[in-house]
Amino acid sequence: MASLQGEVETRCLACEESFETPVWSFVDGERDERLREQVKARECNLLLCPHCGAAVMPEASWVYCEGPAEIWAFVFPEAWRAEEPKWRAKMKDDFDEMRAALGERLPLDIQPEIFFGLDGLAALLEAEDWRKDERDVMKFFASELGLSVYQASPLWARAHGAPSELPYQGKGVPTRESLIAGLKALAAANDRLTAWSDFLGGLENDEAAAVPPAAKAR
Repeated sequence: MASLQGEVETRCLACEESFETPVWSFVDGERDERLREQVKARECNLLLCPHCGAAVMPEASWVYCEGPAEIWAFVFPEAWRAEEPKWRAKMKDDFDEMRAALGERLPLDIQPEIFFGLDGLAALLEAEDWRKDERDVMKFFASELGLSVYQASPLWARAHGAPSELPYQGKGVPTRESLIAGLKALAAANDRLTAWSDFLGGLENDEAAAVPPAAKAR
């Protein structure tokens, strides 16, 4: 989906002059790397007042999505935090409308996150990039070891503090046993990949643990 802009009227807190300006109302971080970097830098929708040049963050809400990472987020101004229940209710109504409009492009089990200000979303994207660097190292070792890689749901992985890409022995659909075998081979080859070692420990210690849900097909 393409990123979208809308026009809003805002007021500069420094000179108290009002002005109209375009702001991003929907940001697709998968398709627009420039905007994704602005979000990480806490600069998305940061404006300069045309009257005095002061930095202005307009009081406007917007939506961020990143399909492969299963990220949907509503971003509200920090000043709106005092009325959080009100804005959570609005988010739910707006997201239900988006789901009805997008149909299968927005799976039923995807739930949005809510942030007041940019810090929370920026931290989430920073963590995603850090995990991506680790995943690249893991995939290199998996290839060297002849292991397959299972794409687990990123949403599930974030909720459980687990990696979203898991090495396993064999081909096709992985089993709990093939995941354990692949994780053991990876741990023996590189003991610094602690996210996978930790996941291995939890999988071995919990006999009821099953294969994580798969990532959504795109």
